[in-house]
Amino acid sequence: MHAPGWSSWTIDPGLIAVLVAAAWLYARGYARAKRLSGGAGPGVSHWLPYGAGLLVLALALMSPLDAIGDRYLLSAHMGQHLLLSDVAPALLVLGLRAPILPLGLPRSGLRLFAPGGRAGRVIALVTNPWVAIPLWAAATWVWAIPSVFDYSAGHPVVHALEHATLFYTGLAMWWLIVDPLPSARREPGARRLAYLGFTRLASACVCLPLTFMTSTAYPRYVAAPRAYGISAITDQHLAGAGMCFLEFLIFGIAMAAVFLNFLIRDEQRAAVEDRIAGRLPAGL
Repeated sequence: MHAPGWSSWTIDPGLIAVLVAAAWLYARGYARAKRLSGGAGPGVSHWLPYGAGLLVLALALMSPLDAIGDRYLLSAHMGQHLLLSDVAPALLVLGLRAPILPLGLPRSGLRLFAPGGRAGRVIALVTNPWVAIPLWAAATWVWAIPSVFDYSAGHPVVHALEHATLFYTGLAMWWLIVDPLPSARREPGARRLAYLGFTRLASACVCLPLTFMTSTAYPRYVAAPRAYGISAITDQHLAGAGMCFLEFLIFGIAMAAVFLNFLIRDEQRAAVEDRIAGRLPAGL
């Protein structure tokens, strides 16, 4: 079997359509929020992370990382999981933070997502710290079990389920930490930073053993063709070290983002309350 090159990409029309639709909806919300908020509206710190999040999803699912990770390199597969469970969700939620969500939604959408709305109640449930963090940690740990990891890599349906659970538990976890939509249930900043620290410790339970183990743990990748000149044990060490480095980087960036989020809460919540109460013109 010919090993895929790093320049070969898979074109997935369905995924491309989803990403384009997500970008289009975001652009509409961004324009609305910009118009309603005047000079204090969203800017590059919103659209840049959101756009980067969409690009990260494309990289994780359509780049050679997917094919190489499935069959050849554990480090590529672990990197793909980190992009799906941590990097892409974090960037997307950062891009959606207020004023994008409270002002970028039409009034009907705001009522739907506001606390007490149908979607708002679901969001409140799945982003409860006793739900979001355990589910994210369970997804991270269970899918990293060697037998489960190897089985999913060889079965497309299970592999798709794996990617979906990693991504959506990542969204819930980062929603809890970044808290993008002003709400009545406001988690103190220090507590959200504690949640962030716990998730990094949970991830360290996967990356640190891979970095320092002296024997291989994933039979599928021990038996994989050595198409890229990397031994199985080196590949495993690279998987762990790469994950640890990215987790440390994510921790630093997320801490800065959470502190930035503290600065404009009162103004954002007042804007949401005004829109819900109908004190802004109906056409906005």
